[in-house]
Amino acid sequence: MVQEMTDFVICPSCGYKNISGADTCENCTTDLRTLDVPGTSQIVPDSELLEPLTSLRFSSLRTLGPNDTVRQAVALLKEDADAAVVVVDGTNILGIFTERDVLKRIAGDPARLDAPISEYMTPDPVILRETDTIAIALNKMGDGGFRHIPMVDDNRLVAVLTARELANWLMDKYFRGA
Repeated sequence: MVQEMTDFVICPSCGYKNISGADTCENCTTDLRTLDVPGTSQIVPDSELLEPLTSLRFSSLRTLGPNDTVRQAVALLKEDADAAVVVVDGTNILGIFTERDVLKRIAGDPARLDAPISEYMTPDPVILRETDTIAIALNKMGDGGFRHIPMVDDNRLVAVLTARELANWLMDKYFRGA
C-alpha cells in the first residue's frame, strides 16, 4: 500500500506549498532551510512589493519555434536591445534565448547562426505566474541572476519580464517620485 504524502512546507514569501524537506521554494526559490530559526523581521502587509506583476509595463513578446534558426532569433534580438526570445512548441515553453546566449554560445562561430535555436537556447527557464508579486520577481531574478523571465497565465505565455522593467518600476516608486 502506498502512503500519500501530506506533509508540506508553506513558503513565507509566496505561500506556495512545497514538499516537506525542500531547501528552496519551488515557486520563488526562497530559502526554506531557516524557517525554524526565529527571525527579527516583520512582514509589511501594505508593501508596494506585494503588488501583482500585472501592475508593470511589459515590452513586446517575441517567440520562435524550436526548429527556427539562431539567425532568426538574433534578428529579433536586434530589434530591441532589451528583448528575449521565448522558444515555444504550441503552448509549451521549451526555452529562452537572450543576448547572453549569443555572446556565450554563438559569437565567434557564424556557422551556428543557421542551426536550430533549440540547440543553443537555455532550456526549461524559470517562470513567473501572472499572480506572482513584484517581490517574487525580484527574488527570482536576484537569486538566479536572470535578466529575463517568461510570465504565464494558466500555463499560457503572456509576457517576458525584464530586469529593466523591474528597475524602472522601482525607480518610479522609490526614487523619481521622492
